[in-house]
Amino acid sequence: MRQPYRRGYQVVPGMRGIVGSAHRTRLWITVSVGLFDHLSIPAAVLAATWLWLWSLPVGIAAGLLAAGFVGQQLRALECLVHEACHFNWSRHHRKVNDWLAAVLAGWPTGLGIGNYRSAHLLHHRRLGTAEDPDRQRYEELDIESLDRTSVVAFAKGMLPRLVAYQRGWLRATAAQLVTLGALGLWVLWVVVAPAILLWPGTPAVAVSAAVWLLGYLFALPIIRFIGESSEHSYADADTVFDATITNLGRIQRWVIHPHSDGYHTVHHLWPGTPHHGLRQLHLALSDADPAGYASRLRVRTRIVSRPSPNRLPVHG
Repeated sequence: MRQPYRRGYQVVPGMRGIVGSAHRTRLWITVSVGLFDHLSIPAAVLAATWLWLWSLPVGIAAGLLAAGFVGQQLRALECLVHEACHFNWSRHHRKVNDWLAAVLAGWPTGLGIGNYRSAHLLHHRRLGTAEDPDRQRYEELDIESLDRTSVVAFAKGMLPRLVAYQRGWLRATAAQLVTLGALGLWVLWVVVAPAILLWPGTPAVAVSAAVWLLGYLFALPIIRFIGESSEHSYADADTVFDATITNLGRIQRWVIHPHSDGYHTVHHLWPGTPHHGLRQLHLALSDADPAGYASRLRVRTRIVSRPSPNRLPVHG
């Protein structure tokens, strides 16, 4: 039986205190960003609906832009569900951690905190083995053979994989009836009800629902797939450090890997570091250990680039 990948990195002397401090959770920060992400979704949907009612051509363009924004914000909320599964909202108040994460991030995305935690912590504990759910998905979809030589080549390779990827995701979501019910109620109260109240007797409800569905069923899976396909490289590595990719490009940081999710190497080395501490820990390690951490770190600054040992500034 294949053993989990060994760690592959030893922190340099003098950094242990900094690493320990980086693990401190700050609930108010995570709740604040969660509230913003959460409320920005209905705001974007309702703004696009208003523009559609005012002018059809403008409304169509606004609706497509809003759907992309909805997908990006849902991805940000998924990253906060990921934070919750590591108890990075609140380390010492775990019921508060799970309850707030469920309301602010789990319900809008259709993710159950407990189910997500079970699968994701298995990924951490058994990284690189046959039980690693991420490795299973990589092998099933042959993700590591994706052609990243150009945007067109990457898109051509992604699209057929995306169909199977989204089919599996929807199948798993449909099996979680409680979570699915919470998602339906969230859409009803946060997206549909405001449209009814603001524009009764108009097609506003249909427009609002369509914008949200485009974001949830099309924009979000594309963003998520790009993100998840960029986090690991199993075939050419046998340690956690070398098999994990740090994504530092602007699009990656703001769209694909929000809330510092792109600092994935640091996350796998110290998964108890909350999102608001990952970048600073990455920078501290880069400064303290340029020959060990910074030069060995596998970095991708563009979606279509292959990961390689860092040869670029790491202060992303």
